Amino acid sequence: MNLSINLKINQNIEIIDDEVTYKSIVQDINKDGMCISYPIHHNKPLLIHSGSVIEFYVTTERDIVKCKSVVLGKKKEENINLLVLSLPEVIERVQRREYFRLPITMPIRYYGLPKDRIYTSLRDVPSGYFSRLINSVSLDISGGGIKIVSNEIHNPGEYVIISINIPQEINILCSVVRIENTEEKNKFKLALKYEGIEEKTRDKIIQFIFNKLREQSKLLR
Repeated sequence: MNLSINLKINQNIEIIDDEVTYKSIVQDINKDGMCISYPIHHNKPLLIHSGSVIEFYVTTERDIVKCKSVVLGKKKEENINLLVLSLPEVIERVQRREYFRLPITMPIRYYGLPKDRIYTSLRDVPSGYFSRLINSVSLDISGGGIKIVSNEIHNPGEYVIISINIPQEINILCSVVRIENTEEKNKFKLALKYEGIEEKTRDKIIQFIFNKLREQSKLLR
């Protein structure tokens, strides 16, 4: 693991304290430490003392990084309240480009599209098909695709629409990459790849995975 992180001034960070997420921005960095704006959640500041260890998350183009720093003190510059932190130590790193796959069983809905045409985005899918969605569950999810349980055979290259709640409901066009048998009769595992997905939708999925990883991290403490 690469234990370093290249933070930049004005970079957003998220500090987690007692299951509450506080937003902050990096204001200054030098060889001795860094300063961040005072972390806020719904206009309420984080209550923290010098010597405390805080954990925070940084989202970059390549990955999501969990770090920790020691609070060295507090100060005020140009009417901005700042926390002075030690330089961060990286605890864990999840590669975004490789689309970390999160094992998770959650309700999903899906429908296999007719095979007589090619679909490039949700705009190509007639709205009536969304009323035919079938209840099922996921097996894992990533920023690039999802694996689900299907009651029907859908061969590689065919198209499927899915609806997932993360917690906002989103619809995604997918293509079948692989089909696997299960131990249950008439149940199959479908490995699906997102097709024509908007980056803002992909970011929502990555944020969902990010939040689940944070929850798991707390349970393992």
